[in-house]
Amino acid sequence: MLMFVNQLNYKQRMHPRVSRAEIELFKALSTANLTGGMVTQKPIILKFTIPDFCWMEKRKIVYLDGRQVHSTDKAERRDQEIDELLELQGWSVLRIVYDPPLTDEELQRVMEQIKQFLNVDEDFDYNSYLPQKQFSFSN
Repeated sequence: MLMFVNQLNYKQRMHPRVSRAEIELFKALSTANLTGGMVTQKPIILKFTIPDFCWMEKRKIVYLDGRQVHSTDKAERRDQEIDELLELQGWSVLRIVYDPPLTDEELQRVMEQIKQFLNVDEDFDYNSYLPQKQFSFSN
């Protein structure tokens, strides 16, 4: 039983939870119909990596990397090593570094990068995705 708990802790340390930015990006990808054939949080055994977004049929992986976590020399070396190992296995890798929180403008930039990476030319209406402003009526 103790071994099972330790395995969970290890897995949680590797990728403890989905970030708010990843959730917002997933919503935008879904609205733009870019989730077909895509899986999220798919473990790929190399060293051990869990891409944020993965298109299995296209062999394309996207990591949404918060600058605060991925800007150290150690993290950059690890990310580069993982990218090289993935590329040796036939994957194309896109790492998008951003400064949290993910703003609407930044989300648009990220979506454009992913569309280009996936070779998608369709226009995406960002306004249909963005939360609508709430109006209040006062007497």
